[in-house]
Amino acid sequence: MTPGEKNIVKSLVAVAWADGTVKEPEQGIIDGLCWAFDASDEDDAEIREYAKKKRPLDEAPLGELDDEGKRLLLANAALLTHADGKQTKAETKLLDKLIGLLGFSADEAKSIVADARTRAGKLASKL
Repeated sequence: MTPGEKNIVKSLVAVAWADGTVKEPEQGIIDGLCWAFDASDEDDAEIREYAKKKRPLDEAPLGELDDEGKRLLLANAALLTHADGKQTKAETKLLDKLIGLLGFSADEAKSIVADARTRAGKLASKL
């Protein structure tokens, strides 16, 4: 797992805590990204420990992300806010804040989120 990938996952932890809890669907997405990023046992343990405590978005290492990392974070954050089947007002508010912190325009953000949802829908239909 590269430092950039670790920063994406740590940032997603803050998104997962937006509704006040981190439940199985959200934890599954975080675990899935650790797997996809080929996290070592040490990285995996670090992320799991980091995720035990509520993390505000202001603590997320957003400034460490390159443009591709920012896009990947936003796409996964949008999916994460729907992981339990509904997007709460707190999650919507946090996602809007994340978009601003990452410096995306409304049109850019809309495109990234729509593309992520389309890909997720195609993947789900294949399973």
